[in-house]
Amino acid sequence: MELGVHMSMAAHAGAPLSTKPRYDFKRGFPSFFAGLLFVAGLIILLVAHFSKDAVSFSPLFMYGVIIMGVGVVAFALSRLSYTTAAWIMISLMSLDLGFGLATHALAAMGLKNSFLPLNNVSLFAPKRFIYHPLLQAQPAPDYDDGFYAHDSKGRRIVVNADQARGPRIAVIGGSSTYDLGVKNGETWPDRLQEKLTNATILNYGVPGYSTAEHIIQSAFYTKWDDISCAVYYVGGNDIRNSFIPDLDPGYAKFHMLTQKDNQRIRLTASPFSIYNFIVNSRYFSGYIPVKPDYRSLEPRSGIDQELAGIYKRNLANIKALNDAQGIKTLFVAQILNYRRLTKAHRYGWFPLVNDKDVRPIQEYFNRLLKKSAREHGAGFIEVPYEKFEDSDFVDNGHFSASGAIKFANAITGAVRSTCLGGTGGKSLK
Repeated sequence: MELGVHMSMAAHAGAPLSTKPRYDFKRGFPSFFAGLLFVAGLIILLVAHFSKDAVSFSPLFMYGVIIMGVGVVAFALSRLSYTTAAWIMISLMSLDLGFGLATHALAAMGLKNSFLPLNNVSLFAPKRFIYHPLLQAQPAPDYDDGFYAHDSKGRRIVVNADQARGPRIAVIGGSSTYDLGVKNGETWPDRLQEKLTNATILNYGVPGYSTAEHIIQSAFYTKWDDISCAVYYVGGNDIRNSFIPDLDPGYAKFHMLTQKDNQRIRLTASPFSIYNFIVNSRYFSGYIPVKPDYRSLEPRSGIDQELAGIYKRNLANIKALNDAQGIKTLFVAQILNYRRLTKAHRYGWFPLVNDKDVRPIQEYFNRLLKKSAREHGAGFIEVPYEKFEDSDFVDNGHFSASGAIKFANAITGAVRSTCLGGTGGKSLK
């Protein structure tokens, strides 16, 4: 019996043991992280596509596509046992993604700039603004994307202006003169042209321009275009310089530097976070300096009297330049949407002023504008803010289509009186 037991055990000892195959962690780990990378890219792609400011083929959208592609390639490499190559791809892409998300989070807290790829420009669309050695940024000539259009000299097109006859009137200002919130044919210069059929309205408004840029425009470019009258809608872009340390009289150390980034002049429309950081770095930005960051400073209230003095001097210089060239001058006081400027925080355009403190500063500068017009013999008009509703703006200060109509209707009389009447101008409120 013992012999039978031993024989049976010997028979079993010679048979192969049944075991489960061991999991291949060497290929499994990179495959798993490649899958996570793919999911992260898909989320970014969907966020970019469905966000309210999305445009076709934005850097952020393409960033999502690239991350998904890297995830797919890394997964394939890991399954083919090229795990080292897979880990290199996963690591580099994860580093770029982590850096972009971290800077975006810091920017949301108001601490640093975000270097996550942009979502409001297209990688393949022509640039709407180009570099200018004096003005920093100017509208690109002959640009047309169906919403904004520029003529051959880089002015936003006023519909029917090319068919108009009579004196050429320049409307000069920032983004609310360019009329950023409405499409071609609906800007307030368009509506002004409809009212003044015996004149030609030319739109010299450029987003961000202040009286510093308007001096350059008035000195070199308006008479070149045979302008007989210039209408300046000004103030808001000057007061953004409130309390800037070591303020330059020409706004050269802060405001002018921001224009390159505001109008996307710098090469930041890249689908890679680290590349965006490099081209924005003080050490790699080449001939275009980087703007200072004042978000770590505490905001202030009240009036910056140094800035007020610069503003008054700029207005006097604009009027003197126009007088020397035989150009009539009309100043129009700035209107902002104060209903949206009520909180004790900064939304960005005024780096050292809380939203709730913007209105008294703007109203003070409007009074300076009125006083300067009276002292130097320019026309002046201030349209009461109370005439406008929240629906007349698309944001904190740019008109909607209805607001553009109201504004044009309100200033038509003053433009006609100053530009098409006598040599002087009527001061109106």
